[in-house]
Amino acid sequence: MRVPQIIKRKYDSGFEAEFVLRPNFNQRFFGIIVDFGSSDPQRHAGTAHFLEHKLFAKESGDLSHEFEKIGADVNAFTSFNETMFYCSGISNNQTLIKLLFRLVGEPYFTEKNVAQEEPIIQQELAMYQDEPNWAVNNTLMKQMFGDSNLGIDVAGTKETIAAITAQDLLECYQQNYVASKMHFIACGDFSDYQVKTLLRLVGKLSEQYFKKQAANKCKIVCAKGQLQSKVLVNKSESNLFGIGLRLPNFKKVLSSRDLSQIMLEIMLESKLSVTSPWFERMRKHNLLSNSLQISVNYTREGNFATIFGISGQSKMVIQEIKDELNKPLQALDRVYLHKFYNLKKKEWLAQTIRSLDDTLLSCGVCRGKP
Repeated sequence: MRVPQIIKRKYDSGFEAEFVLRPNFNQRFFGIIVDFGSSDPQRHAGTAHFLEHKLFAKESGDLSHEFEKIGADVNAFTSFNETMFYCSGISNNQTLIKLLFRLVGEPYFTEKNVAQEEPIIQQELAMYQDEPNWAVNNTLMKQMFGDSNLGIDVAGTKETIAAITAQDLLECYQQNYVASKMHFIACGDFSDYQVKTLLRLVGKLSEQYFKKQAANKCKIVCAKGQLQSKVLVNKSESNLFGIGLRLPNFKKVLSSRDLSQIMLEIMLESKLSVTSPWFERMRKHNLLSNSLQISVNYTREGNFATIFGISGQSKMVIQEIKDELNKPLQALDRVYLHKFYNLKKKEWLAQTIRSLDDTLLSCGVCRGKP
């Protein structure tokens, strides 16, 4: 596997930048990552997501139109601990970078445009609230982490969205959109001269738009819910079920949180994947026919795993999963697990190699988030 060359720079302000060099790639990708997400401290749940939406609004109009004029794509997303704004195009590197910095660095919040945005976000939330997957996942998160920001949807709730004001957005922006909490990343085919030129440009723009100040340090309290079972009634009768596992000792697995995430997913899949003896038994008893969806996540406020599946006898399957995860390893299990681990490691490496052919995914892999 050919490892991409990465050039990094940290400026005096604390702002960081890196270029992931991908020779012969026609498309260039640029992004700004803010170390602030939906589960971090904020007055109203959903403020981080609302802020992401409103930064596209400028006094002159929607800034996304400026990207469209030069044939570029632009988007953004909010996760538990990060917000990312990104764009891509095949030319106009400097123009794209300037527009991206303007997007993130030039807030324009008024009571009028915030009031106009609220129903849009409310509609976005309502669109997926009736989906069984969302309902089960949302319930799991609340059971694991209660009414904390981690236990609430990234977009917030109907009530918290309605409570967010222009002043709330401005205060949240000023506290979190500072140079020491921001990271610029670029991926594509850049010459040495282009990298040097663009790094100088990034340095100037970061000074122009973002304050040099220490990150706002809030005390992080790991959230906890009641960990109770709950049955949801849904019109679709999808027979979807989910299990949430709080992982308080996540950091003790390995020194790297990314590697711990991968290892824990492999461990869960070794017990419950379609190739496991356990799944074969479930299939023979007509308890499961499709594979389970297994995911491990880490955040500042808490670490967790989720397991989703579909079964007409979900209560029985849930108990079987609990029994399997609590069962001590036997000698025969160790032989199987060793083979499975080697297989999954090869599969993960193959996925990593494939992802390097995509500029956005390349950035995730190189930052340790495949």
